[in-house]
Amino acid sequence: MNAQPTDASFDTRQRLIEAAILTFAEKGFDGAGIREIAKRANANSALVTYHFAGKEGLYLEALRYIFNRKACQVAQLALRPRVEGPGAREDALQGVKEHIRAFMEDLMACNRLIDPVEEAAMALMAREMQAPRPASSALLMEHIRPHVEHLMHCLRVLRPDLSTDELLNMGLSIQGQLLYFRNSLGISRLIRGNPDYPEDLSVLTQHFTDFSLRGLGIPEAFPQPRN
Repeated sequence: MNAQPTDASFDTRQRLIEAAILTFAEKGFDGAGIREIAKRANANSALVTYHFAGKEGLYLEALRYIFNRKACQVAQLALRPRVEGPGAREDALQGVKEHIRAFMEDLMACNRLIDPVEEAAMALMAREMQAPRPASSALLMEHIRPHVEHLMHCLRVLRPDLSTDELLNMGLSIQGQLLYFRNSLGISRLIRGNPDYPEDLSVLTQHFTDFSLRGLGIPEAFPQPRN
């Protein structure tokens, strides 16, 4: 019979995960050392092997912890039933708008919190997106696939004339501008001379939505006034 983890054991495991997120975000997988992570967590380095079977296991658990730390609004959107028939196009248009809003809110959820682990989690995910490790690719795709499938379904309904590759490029363009903004928020604030930018996230979200829908060529998204 396996022993149940004690509160002290859980606390140590939690500290190791958070220390790993901070260290992997700063130095990447290759640059981070087990002893360094353990020291940061105020724990014995042997506990990395005990809890996670080594550095690779700790890295995967750090990514899993980031994904599961808070609810993902985009993933929740993907669970909604898809509308077929006459209402499908209107539903898809609304789906793109909600996708952009949810993705922006997910990306900016920690913006006003003084939480170094949260900021490090964003940095670590940016590293992983740029160069996915073979060992973590399956985990990454498991959590990202709902984002991709939800947006691709909406785009396929709105632009049935485009090939799968063209739709993927459209989707990457939409998500890419949001990710670039979040990852470049510091320099955006410097350029604007505004450390609180954006004060009103809804205004920025509307800009990204309009920009994306115009790029997609969706005329009904911008109805013209009748003469």
